[in-house]
Amino acid sequence: MREAKQYSRRELFTRFARTQTQVIHEKIVISNTCDNIYGYCESCSDSCQQQAITWLAESKPVVDHEKCTLCKECIISCYISAISIS
Repeated sequence: MREAKQYSRRELFTRFARTQTQVIHEKIVISNTCDNIYGYCESCSDSCQQQAITWLAESKPVVDHEKCTLCKECIISCYISAISIS
């Protein structure tokens, strides 16, 4: 006879209540308050070891979400807090 497996309430909730379609994918977002639009900063792309942030002249930097590992180094290096995770 097969033994019944015991689950805690937390395991039951997290394992069986969530489906794969409910998984939220976080990503780095750079707001329009980025100083790079009006000047020259590049601190976020300098701090990114995966080189996931590309600096563009006179526009906000672009994040390559395939390369980004959500290490948050760009968030820490941005002195005006224009980068967040959504």
